[in-house]
Amino acid sequence: MSPNGSMAIGTFSPNGPTKCSGLEIKQCTEETLYQTLRQHFQKIRCITEDHTTPFNTIQNFLFCSFRKVASFTSFHDKRGF
Repeated sequence: MSPNGSMAIGTFSPNGPTKCSGLEIKQCTEETLYQTLRQHFQKIRCITEDHTTPFNTIQNFLFCSFRKVASFTSFHDKRGF
């Protein structure tokens, strides 16, 4: 990722399902994502979105975008990735 690169993450929100395809999932809030990434990324924006499945059920997702903090350089950055 470039020094000021950005990324987007999509996850199940607390209002979403607790399982997906029969598997237990982890729900995230905007705050938990921010706390997890804040040392290396600045939050740009978060939105929630309802998705209607083929089974006509609603699943709520959280999508957040983040920008890398310029002072953070990872191993991959040093190698040019």
